[in-house]
Amino acid sequence: MSLHPRATIHLDNIVANWRTIGALTPASETGAVVKANAYGHGVAQVAGALHNAGCRTFFVAYVEEGAELREAVGPDAKIMVFNGAQEEDRTLVRDAQLVPVLNSLPAIDEWVSYNRTIPFAVHIDTGMNRLGVRPDDVARMLDLTRGTALTHVMSHLVDSDDPKCPLNTRQCYTFGDLIRPLTSIQSSLANTGGCFLGQMYGFDVTRPGIGLYGGGPRPPEGVDILPGMTLEAPILTVQKARPDETVGYGATCELKQDTLLATVALGYGDGFPRSAGNQGVATLGGIRCPIMGRVSMDLITIDVSAASDLAKPGGFAQFIGPDAPLEEQAKCAGTVGYELVTGLGHRVRRLYD
Repeated sequence: MSLHPRATIHLDNIVANWRTIGALTPASETGAVVKANAYGHGVAQVAGALHNAGCRTFFVAYVEEGAELREAVGPDAKIMVFNGAQEEDRTLVRDAQLVPVLNSLPAIDEWVSYNRTIPFAVHIDTGMNRLGVRPDDVARMLDLTRGTALTHVMSHLVDSDDPKCPLNTRQCYTFGDLIRPLTSIQSSLANTGGCFLGQMYGFDVTRPGIGLYGGGPRPPEGVDILPGMTLEAPILTVQKARPDETVGYGATCELKQDTLLATVALGYGDGFPRSAGNQGVATLGGIRCPIMGRVSMDLITIDVSAASDLAKPGGFAQFIGPDAPLEEQAKCAGTVGYELVTGLGHRVRRLYD
């Protein structure tokens, strides 16, 4: 019996999600965000599956991620690096044929002074106030990039999780107005939530990320997003506990009745959040089993009273997957699906189906 938690990565589901999201903006190319090791799912395997399905534009955060990705997908894909490139990154950008996204006027000035023929992209800030050239500086950006290898411009939606947020429409129109002079340059705005907002957000290329992996905002009615991962942990022990006894460190959970408890090999040392203590759930055979007490470094105790026939040492409890949806589990832990999947560490064994 393996005493390690395991994450089964459903590559077919990830590809299906990519196609489902892409169908929402049929006039746009569907890219894929695979930063942070494909959101913890394994960049070589995920990007390889997406590339085989036809994806040709990928997005990462760092040049090192881009170089690793290049080895996985080969020479025919475009790889864009959100955080740009510093002087020390130039050789890697050139050798791995990466497209750095430049996020300020000084960064653009420095890059075009270095080389005007290596492709690059520019981020325009339309409301996030995080990265990007401000709207008032776009005219200067156009001057700096004239006659260069600028190939792509992008912006990022502030609140695409909320389809009723008026800022989404405002950003979309602002972005369209700002890039109107760039008639031969590709453009992108929509993340997963942006793809769910409608075709006007698609521009030339979309950038779905968390939706590929089964998370993100609620999709439009009739759109099914499949789980990209099933996270399970092995049951180590099963025991009966009595009323007035407590569970775990700090005695934060006091039992009110006879309770069947199972302790599983998963904890915050594996990247499962401590904040899920007394809040999160596991499932056995689809039956919900609440987390009892604190999440410790290597162990979690769950109430398996309702699944007593299934609670056996060596069995596996599900923490993310078809019976424990990613965003539901994340909400219980007071976080988001992004953090839950990207935080899973190397002790969680990745299996691929």
